[in-house]
Amino acid sequence: MTETQSGPALRKIPGSALQAVMRRDADKARDYAQRYGVPHWYGNVADLLADPEVDAVYVASPPGAHLELGRLVAEAGKPCYVEKPMTSSSSEAQELIDIFSQAELPLFPAFYRRGLRKFRKVGELLASGTLGKLEKVQYLYNSDHHLTCTDWRLDPRLSGGGLFLDLGSHVLDLLDFWFGALVVKSCETGNRSGRGQVADFAQAHLTAMSQPDIELDFDFARTDEHREQLQIVGEKGRLSFAVFNLGPLQCEKQESISLSFPDEDFSSEHVQQGLLENVMDCLPGKSEPWATPQAALCTWKLLESILDRKPIFAPASTDWPK
Repeated sequence: MTETQSGPALRKIPGSALQAVMRRDADKARDYAQRYGVPHWYGNVADLLADPEVDAVYVASPPGAHLELGRLVAEAGKPCYVEKPMTSSSSEAQELIDIFSQAELPLFPAFYRRGLRKFRKVGELLASGTLGKLEKVQYLYNSDHHLTCTDWRLDPRLSGGGLFLDLGSHVLDLLDFWFGALVVKSCETGNRSGRGQVADFAQAHLTAMSQPDIELDFDFARTDEHREQLQIVGEKGRLSFAVFNLGPLQCEKQESISLSFPDEDFSSEHVQQGLLENVMDCLPGKSEPWATPQAALCTWKLLESILDRKPIFAPASTDWPK
């Protein structure tokens, strides 16, 4: 994440500088700092937080450490940009929100797809009525990632619950971004492969107020098919695209008109840069946040509802800026 997605962006955004880096392995922290010209490097959190030249902190560890690290950041009196899905449970997410609220410090979850041009274009097309009255939304993700994954994502103590939390949180957050607070009407999850103690598939039927039905189908243990697509269907046409790459956005109209937005329109060298630019504008009060901790909390509640197979029959909240 910090090598390509966020670290370079923090160095390139006007008014921002990557001043220090911390890893538990001090040699690796020093290597990172030397490769990227970062002035300071540390082997423990306390020393980084005590650095007077550090104004804000980016927490890029696995989710299981976010609450502990976030608490330390707040105690040090610094704003925090924290990797999604913010923590490893909704209760921890609420606790982290309360900590920063009581400290009167900003907290920014890194749901960075809200800042990518491709997905903001989707929002513009939906708001303009290009598709007419929306009828349904379908999302499909098939891969063998659960069978090949060897890192922390399959350890529930570190990830909170596997690949569905890691990837599904992005999808649910985008749906919230476009359609508002979501309701889980039915859901099913489980582990078909027998590998690990986290779900390797999840299916859910959701809806949002005055919005179309939404069907989600994740299968991370498929060896016969690798496929990902989101379709938004309206009375005048449909949008088809992938969430986890910046490939084409296809808009098909009923009048046999096809609008294609080529790759170069949405390419991004550092995918977190758009959201980080928004964060940098928020810190001095020049803008409102595109991704809020309240929205991240609602996404966590949806994730838990689906994993626990307990439908939510009312929106968790609608009190955040879109």
